[in-house]
Amino acid sequence: MNRVLMILRDQRADATTDRHLLDRFLAARDEAAFAELVRRYGPVVWGACRRALTHTQDAEDAFQATFLVLLRRAESLHGNTPLGPWLYRVALMTARNVNRTNRRRAVVTGPMEHEVPAPTTGTAENKLDLDAALLALPERYREPVVLCHLQGLTRREAAERLGCPEGTLSARLNRAFERLRARLGNGIPVALVGAAVALPTGLATATIRAATVYSTSTLAATGVSPAVAGLTDGVLRMFWMKKIMTATVVAVLVVGTGILGLGLTGRSESVAQATEPLSRGGTNNAPEEPDTMKRLEKRLADLEKQKQLLDTTLEELKAEKQKLEDAKREKAEADAAAELGKDVAVVVGDAGKAAYTIREVINDRVAEITCSNLDALTKYLSRAFNDPKGPKKLRVIAYKEHSSDYLHPVFAACGAAGYTKATFSRIEHPTVKYNFSFDAYRHYGYTVPLGPTPGEIDLRTFAAPKK
Repeated sequence: MNRVLMILRDQRADATTDRHLLDRFLAARDEAAFAELVRRYGPVVWGACRRALTHTQDAEDAFQATFLVLLRRAESLHGNTPLGPWLYRVALMTARNVNRTNRRRAVVTGPMEHEVPAPTTGTAENKLDLDAALLALPERYREPVVLCHLQGLTRREAAERLGCPEGTLSARLNRAFERLRARLGNGIPVALVGAAVALPTGLATATIRAATVYSTSTLAATGVSPAVAGLTDGVLRMFWMKKIMTATVVAVLVVGTGILGLGLTGRSESVAQATEPLSRGGTNNAPEEPDTMKRLEKRLADLEKQKQLLDTTLEELKAEKQKLEDAKREKAEADAAAELGKDVAVVVGDAGKAAYTIREVINDRVAEITCSNLDALTKYLSRAFNDPKGPKKLRVIAYKEHSSDYLHPVFAACGAAGYTKATFSRIEHPTVKYNFSFDAYRHYGYTVPLGPTPGEIDLRTFAAPKK
């Protein structure tokens, strides 16, 4: 049995549900909860990305984008949605977008020769065919295959995840394998072995950190690379367009049915009146029957409800459009931010609030995270310091009225995170309330120093004494 599959099966003992982990991260930015999700489903997602994409960097970008899409779409997922099959499908969608972008780029500029392709095996083509065949299956057949053969669940566990009897799940698996054999031949078990791939060192940590910044930053896309942000937005647009098309088709069918029904009713009533014998009433100018009036009133009421449905759909589309416009404006503001250096700044807030604002420049964009206490500050700085691509320079900025006793624990927290030195400066407390914009960042960090050139302090001198 594949070693990764054995690891995945060992993870079944954790009874915490995916929905609970997602809610913990969305509500409190509990990184341990998100790390558990990456641990559970990272091998399945990484395997899909690695098979579909030739270059390692492309696969890593697609991997991170898949989990960022999960954050954006978490609230729209039903509580009983099995997360493994859903992430597997999103990973393949994301990888297809990468390949599509690379093909367009190659037409214009030619292939990028500096990229290192992934090592291939003799079964690589078969595994690509496997992913295409799985994606072509109906969802009710694809989900059991992913749960049992990619995630390593037993049939009983998979049936519980899907909310169906075990016999029903077995029947769906049999039908799924019949379709896969018709397309791939009899080598399906071999192709499934190794479909889940262990994550490379550092990828999970980088993904968790990107998710934290992505979900807490005032500019959602500032904490990730432009490539990952673009992939995430592209997949989210695909979901959005699918929603619009579904709503449009439903609205057209509802309105069309109502109009057709009203037209047929009116036509049938006209024919009935024209062919009715004159002996019934003796005249053609008799008033309309009460039943006919009631039917017309009912049709009008139905059409009014359909109009309300269309109005609601229109308002939802306008709201979605506004979100896209806001996101575009925020991205433009972020792009306008100047290069401020690959460092991380800790701004010490008012003593009464005990809040610490971390401002980090990532990909020429300012990301801001607020830590409510020193433990949270130490944890974030530790992740930043241990990240191979993270900032290695630290600045501490405090108001001039902050006492040394108040600042010493802050220096100790920075030292505990791994930093040995930091640039320290004091600034004037703003007389007006600044929002966390680029101008405010420039005000805090650069334009209002009180003393001479900010000095460098040794954080090791503030370390807690050993017991």
